[in-house]
Amino acid sequence: MMWWDTRKLSEPLDSMILYNDVNHGGVNVGGCSLEYNSEAGPMKYLVGTELGTVVSVNLRNRKVNNGISVSEDTIGKKHLGPIYSIQRNPIHNKFFITIGDWTAKIWNEDFKSPIITTNYHENYLTGGCWSPVRAGVFYTITATGSLNVWDFNHRQNESVLSYNIGRIPLTSISAQGNPQVASNLLAVGDEDGTVSLLELCKSLSHPQKDEKVNILNMFDRETRKEKHLEARERELKRANASKNQESTVENEKYDDDAILREIEEKFRKLLESETEEKSS
Repeated sequence: MMWWDTRKLSEPLDSMILYNDVNHGGVNVGGCSLEYNSEAGPMKYLVGTELGTVVSVNLRNRKVNNGISVSEDTIGKKHLGPIYSIQRNPIHNKFFITIGDWTAKIWNEDFKSPIITTNYHENYLTGGCWSPVRAGVFYTITATGSLNVWDFNHRQNESVLSYNIGRIPLTSISAQGNPQVASNLLAVGDEDGTVSLLELCKSLSHPQKDEKVNILNMFDRETRKEKHLEARERELKRANASKNQESTVENEKYDDDAILREIEEKFRKLLESETEEKSS
């Protein structure tokens, strides 16, 4: 990861090596997508990696693990391929979305596992972004040329709209506007270098009543759920570790008993042989 100044493009101002394990060094990982939002913190960065994990960088904590925190590298919590898009929610900056493999995942920056994962899309995802004006709407694009619209304020189990732009794989997407200024334009780029400019309907380009509060409540609820699941998982790990330790101690005890029986048997045979010699 490198920081550049346009006034001096001959070399970066600073650089940092990204790795997948902050405790044991791990291996270097390549970044596929980057997110920076000054409203979430001027020293905070999010990087989607080629391994499907998320690297969070906070330069304020650079003395601790170089300011790096890595999401869990386990099946079901990470993406099964590279993360092609990563973006903070423009309205609720603490939460962000990642797009990769066949799913979109929503995260809380304080957790190392996603709080929401969409159902698997039929086609491989190549990118996505949030709506800049609606807190619960995001878009995903596919390798088969389709655009999918998700509206969590309406339903969470499937997309509300799927629109086929063409047969060429789509590679990039960007929505115009910000939380203060609404816009109904969406730009999508494909593998051949063609940009398609789409005009959104009013329901997708203007905030809905109570949506901001409803989506925040949903994210907070899923965060609490994930927190309880993580606590339960830690309890199970401790219980299993304790059970394995007891099993190891018991096995060692059985081994000791076997050794004692073997020694006693050898001693008994020795006594019998000595007794036979004396009698003879």
